[in-house]
Formats: sequence, C-alpha cells, structure tokens
Amino acid sequence: MKRVRFLSLALAVALLSAAALPTPANAEAWGYDASAPYDMGVPYLYGRAYGPEQMNIYIFWVQTQLKAAGYFQGDKWDVTGNLGNQTQSEIQRFMQRQGYRGHNGYVDQSVVDCLASVLAGRIVPVYVGGYYDYMAPLYYDQSICGMYKLVSNMRDNIPRVTTGARWVQVILSRLGYYTMDIDSKYGEGTEIAVKAFQRAYGFQQRDYVTLGVARAMIEAYYQSGGNLEALR
Repeated sequence: MKRVRFLSLALAVALLSAAALPTPANAEAWGYDASAPYDMGVPYLYGRAYGPEQMNIYIFWVQTQLKAAGYFQGDKWDVTGNLGNQTQSEIQRFMQRQGYRGHNGYVDQSVVDCLASVLAGRIVPVYVGGYYDYMAPLYYDQSICGMYKLVSNMRDNIPRVTTGARWVQVILSRLGYYTMDIDSKYGEGTEIAVKAFQRAYGFQQRDYVTLGVARAMIEAYYQSGGNLEALR
C-alpha cells in the first residue's frame, strides 16, 4: 500500500514538473509521450547495490544529491553516473556522518534514504523517461566499461562501426560540433567533437561519454528540435 502511494505521489510530481522543462524548438513534440520526461523521485533499489565502475541512473541520482548536500567541492568535478574512487570516498564520508561507520561506499538503499532525509525538500529532481529513453543505443550494459569499449579500437587506429558512435555523431552533427561524415565509427574526429562539447558545457574533457555528458547531449539535441527517431 505504501508503494502505491509513493508511485501516485511520483506521478503527481511528474505532471507538475513537466511544464517547467525547457520548451523545445519543435513544440509539437510535447503532444506525445516520447517527449515528456518526469522526475524519478527518490529511487527504490529493490535490495540491489551498485559498486565501483558501474554506471547508471541510480548512481547519477546519488551523485546529484551529494553535490546538493555540499560534497564534491574543490576540484572540478561533474556528475558522471559512474561510481569511481571519488564518488565511493564521498559516499563513505557522507554515511559516516550519518552514523554508518565502515560503509563500503557503494550505492545502496541506505545511502538513498539518508540523502532523502538530509535534503528533505531540497532534493534535486532527476528526470528520466521521455526523450531520455532515446539514449538506449549508447548503453549496452550498466558499466563504464561499455564506453571504454566504444573507444578501445580507436586507440588501435581501427575504429569499428557501432550504434553508440552513430548516436554521438548524429547529435553532435546537429549541434555543430561534428562536421565529418556520419560513419558510426568512434574515430579521432568524433573524439575531438566530444571533447569540444564537454568543454562548451563545463564537463571534464574525456575521450569517452559519461552518463552525465550523454544526458546533456540529448537535452541539447531535443531543445534544438532534433529528430528523436534519428537516434534509434
């Protein structure tokens, strides 16, 4: 019964927050569900825990809330969706302050619940669904290794054809960062375009695309009036 009430509340928040999202260039797109992201609310992990080098929306949510709570300060850092060493360390520091000494720094339900309690009404919305669903071709697993694989052959000067590389090229071509042929190969030109986008949007420059960068890419693409079906 409690779960049903939670879902009803999440739906209400989604309906209220949808109107606050940026208006896309192709405003008619708001008329169908594919273009209507909603706030995921406080996630329920069903007993799962996510550890080092995994990448997913739950880690992204925790990083977003930790940053809102005053963590990840000092060195330049962007929300990646990947549980790296710094994220693990910041989770441990946060959980120690909540009385969880010896926490392993993984993303689990205790971390989610503590963040929700500490932030209360200051929880930062994290939108999912809608045009974010068109990110699927970029991610075949919930690991940063998936993005490493995308560029691994490029380092051997033999870029291979992948749907993930095509996804990146289509978006960056529309946004003006990629000016070469869309060949679905993550070569040097694609890497240069990715880094140019990262630099323009305030991300650390990496030769691969993190979850945070991918979300920024599709947001910019959608707001520019890009054709979502071209990303399939």
